[in-house]
Amino acid sequence: MERLAATCEAIAGTTKKLQKTAIVADYLKSRTSDEAAVSAVFLSGRAFPAWEETTLQVGGRSLWQIVAELSGKSEAELTAAYRRHGDLGAVAAEALPERAGQGLGVLEVEKTFRKIAAARGPAAKAALVSDLISRATPLDGKYIIKIITGDLRIGLKESLVEEGIAKSYGGTLAEVQRANMLLGDIGETARLASEGKLATAEMRLFHPLGFMLASPIESAEEGLSYFDEAAVEDKYDGIRAQAHVSNGEVKFFSRTRDDITDSFPELPYALAGFSQVLICHVYSFLPFLLRIQCGQNLFFFY
Repeated sequence: MERLAATCEAIAGTTKKLQKTAIVADYLKSRTSDEAAVSAVFLSGRAFPAWEETTLQVGGRSLWQIVAELSGKSEAELTAAYRRHGDLGAVAAEALPERAGQGLGVLEVEKTFRKIAAARGPAAKAALVSDLISRATPLDGKYIIKIITGDLRIGLKESLVEEGIAKSYGGTLAEVQRANMLLGDIGETARLASEGKLATAEMRLFHPLGFMLASPIESAEEGLSYFDEAAVEDKYDGIRAQAHVSNGEVKFFSRTRDDITDSFPELPYALAGFSQVLICHVYSFLPFLLRIQCGQNLFFFY
């Protein structure tokens, strides 16, 4: 974790994207396959891969209390530090004491994160977080807290981590992006890249894919120029989602890859009858209409 934290500090210290990418690549190349996989997820500002529904559910107030208890600082001292930094992770780096024997590996941190996610109740979660941070160096603690809160604030996006993976292991950026889109797991993408197996990445049912986002164009003529045959239709109001279906089981995922099936209890029945496994893009939800496209097939359910 110390190497990862130092890498994050170096990334935060430059505004140049190429330099950030190079720092990520050098770090990943120096790690084992397992460490690189976990680190890629952490560098994306997440505790767990994007496709997983696992969450830590540790609030900011709980983290504040943990830092206060471990540091021995008063509320006034911590508040002053927060006003200077505007970030609880940075406050932890300043306030937490250095002690002999501190230091954690990224695999140990990831294992503890899963224990925290599985723990029941705020008290049990807080005890695990407190123990984790107490065993970390102050700099490690800074980035453990940042990962828990989901915001590294070092100017690093997942797209730059993808570039770092490509640079580190020799695959093309397009290959890395495709694998990450299919897997929804930047860590597994890094693992496959390290093994030269990016081409083996496949979509997995009930693992939501990354959504294709719209790109701006100058004119309608430009947009139509990219297609041999194009069609234009009215835009329905609603949200974009994916529907994954297999053997009567149906799940809907939002563009942020969250499971939103329970938000639309009346809709799964419309797809549950399909006998074959399929992944659809659900373009619109309306009070009276569900519009679904699977490849070239278009379905309307009323």
